[in-house]
Amino acid sequence: MGKKVKVVFDTNVWISIAMEKILKDEFLQTKKELTVYVSKDIILEISKVLLYPRITEILKQIGVREKEILRVIVANCKMIDPKMSLHVINEDAEDNKMLECALACGADIIVSGDKHFLKLGKFRKTRILTPREFFDNIKRN
Repeated sequence: MGKKVKVVFDTNVWISIAMEKILKDEFLQTKKELTVYVSKDIILEISKVLLYPRITEILKQIGVREKEILRVIVANCKMIDPKMSLHVINEDAEDNKMLECALACGADIIVSGDKHFLKLGKFRKTRILTPREFFDNIKRN
């Protein structure tokens, strides 16, 4: 087996996986080929989004608890502590925490559906891909 791909998932990708949308199966199929990184700030953002009323209602309907989602994410990712604060994305400063994590771990890819990331296309040596582009790319390799 080759080198594992270092990846940072944006919050919107984690929420899609947690809500058992199509990404969940694809994530489980490709997980062994990946090293996924998160930071404390990313976990805090995910926990905040999981408490949005619309999200809590969906999770309630499918019988998934917020704490369980966070436990699974932490158990399946490498925690990293970014030392550098970045100010690259001005339209949504919260997005910079993904870039900070990617820089700290030397990520190959950031996966996001967020237009601010997609507009960048690349951050230093890190490619930025949509979930579809990412999972299609991983399957080919």
